[in-house]
Amino acid sequence: MADPRRTGLSIGNRALIGLAVGLAVGAAIAASAHPALLGLGSAVEVVGTLWINAILMTIIPLVVSKIVVSIAGAQDPRTVGRAGWRAGVLFLALLTVTATIAIAIMPAVFARLPIDPAAAASLRAGSPAQAAHGAPTAAQSVLALVPTNAIRAAADGAIVPLLVFSVAFALGASRIQPALRDHLVAFFRAIDAAITVLLHWIIACAPYGVFALGVGLAIKVGVGIVSALLYYVVVSSVAVVVVTAALYVVVWAGARVSPRRFARAAAPAQVVAFGTHSSMAALPAMIEGAEKRLGLSPTATGFVLPLSLAVFKYSGPVWFVVVACFVGRLYDIPIEPSRFVGIVLTAVLTSFAVGGVPSGAVVVAAPVLAAAGLPVEAIGLLLAVDPLPNAFRTVANVTGMLAVTVLAGETASKPEQR
Repeated sequence: MADPRRTGLSIGNRALIGLAVGLAVGAAIAASAHPALLGLGSAVEVVGTLWINAILMTIIPLVVSKIVVSIAGAQDPRTVGRAGWRAGVLFLALLTVTATIAIAIMPAVFARLPIDPAAAASLRAGSPAQAAHGAPTAAQSVLALVPTNAIRAAADGAIVPLLVFSVAFALGASRIQPALRDHLVAFFRAIDAAITVLLHWIIACAPYGVFALGVGLAIKVGVGIVSALLYYVVVSSVAVVVVTAALYVVVWAGARVSPRRFARAAAPAQVVAFGTHSSMAALPAMIEGAEKRLGLSPTATGFVLPLSLAVFKYSGPVWFVVVACFVGRLYDIPIEPSRFVGIVLTAVLTSFAVGGVPSGAVVVAAPVLAAAGLPVEAIGLLLAVDPLPNAFRTVANVTGMLAVTVLAGETASKPEQR
């Protein structure tokens, strides 16, 4: 495949090309039915499985370290002030409400996606992480939220109780003496940095890993998988656009800032976010919109907005729920209602762990899939088709950051609310 420095293609676009080529090669091998070629295709698929395993091995240290750093590493709670506490409450409220609405709607949306039962059975048969155990009861789901052994939870891949422990540990760490807390946070920040570098290396191999997965998929289920992926891309993009539009109403109801005025302030940052897929790149435009068009105070632009940029990924829970429903439908594995609480909780907490790697939300979707009892290796497919959904997610994220800044901050003056 071409050197990205010469083609100028992003990792996501090259992964998409890799998937298309892999599906074509796999379809040709399947059509030939030649034993030697089929054996070669199976060998190539192993490469894709190794790449997925490489991603999965980073998930637990990445998620735990980011949660600890984002909570314990935040400014001393006693100095955060009213704006900081309001921002934190808004983060949790917006994320929980959107995830809950999504889990109520998306199963019905994806029920309309036609899936060949034989193809789904073939996917399940090739998935070592398929949901082999029965769904927990509602009581079991609640009791499982608090682990009796956090180390065992990590070893067993029990994501939900591990996340609960991580949040509790981080909250406890935020209250210890500053000297001790600083050393602890520095340790987890170093883990976060090292895992992020490792993930950059792994994601750089995405075109080849996705190519290998595409070959195996086409041999197993044929190129009919393309229509299912297109359905997912459309639904995930539309869902994120809808929750983004809802923010205009929230800002008007909570801060009496008209949708038109908020739209003018957010538009420059949204354009940058869509084009670059980077919330960080949109920060200057967000600051300018907050100061000049919304008249927000220095506390809002100097504290609440950077805090939002660091930890608040508004699109995360909705998109995670979409992913869970899509993968469940793709593998024809029903998501039991008893798992819904765990899915919502994991989606909300995991959104705080989205990292600074290409398509970082896809990488940390694994905990949500695990909470739903679904095969986590499906994230390879999601990475391949992520460029368009990622653009819309980034727009939603910067819009959410600006919305929380408006709702939690204070205006420097009393500008017109039109």
